Amino acid sequence: MLRARDNPFAVERVLRLRYQFCNNDWSSLLQRLQSLNYLATIVGPKGSGKTTLLEDLAERLKARGFRVHRLFLNEQSRAYPTHFVQNLRDSLGEHDIILFDGCEQLSLPAWWRFRWETRRAGGMIITKHRAGRLPTLIECRTTRELFIELVGRLHEPTTLAPDTLDRLFQKHHGNLRDAIRELYDLAAHEPGCSRTRESSDGR
Repeated sequence: MLRARDNPFAVERVLRLRYQFCNNDWSSLLQRLQSLNYLATIVGPKGSGKTTLLEDLAERLKARGFRVHRLFLNEQSRAYPTHFVQNLRDSLGEHDIILFDGCEQLSLPAWWRFRWETRRAGGMIITKHRAGRLPTLIECRTTRELFIELVGRLHEPTTLAPDTLDRLFQKHHGNLRDAIRELYDLAAHEPGCSRTRESSDGR
């Protein structure tokens, strides 16, 4: 079995992949965000890059002088820590932006309560699977071509058959995170999957 650190699809390598725009770029995205007064939603299905985009956006907002506050919820954690708001409430101002990943985990009453408690913030960007609650900033989508490109960055030159990648993309309904996770398992149990990388490293 391939060692975890030698797996081309290891988590630490996947995390180095950053958000890939299809029809936008950072300049146009930031202009639109400003036109929305920094109140916006990043929309997209699971595994489409919403969290990665939000992480990259955080760095660009910091470069513009904003103080960024991160909040993450998922199906295992559906309520935000009360101390999150308590610690922020009195210090929030126009230079503070809240990045809320997984906003849809909150019920509508809980969402409106959160909005009221953080109303002094200068902005809020949330992620959701469907549009709503705040204006849409961008809709994240995945394509077969994007999947193949990302796989190529992790496993270049890739020896994986195109039909294998097509099958995984379809099986996971475009969820790139889950598709790459399965590639990790394939590489771990099929040494030939990493043979090209090993030879290129001179081993």
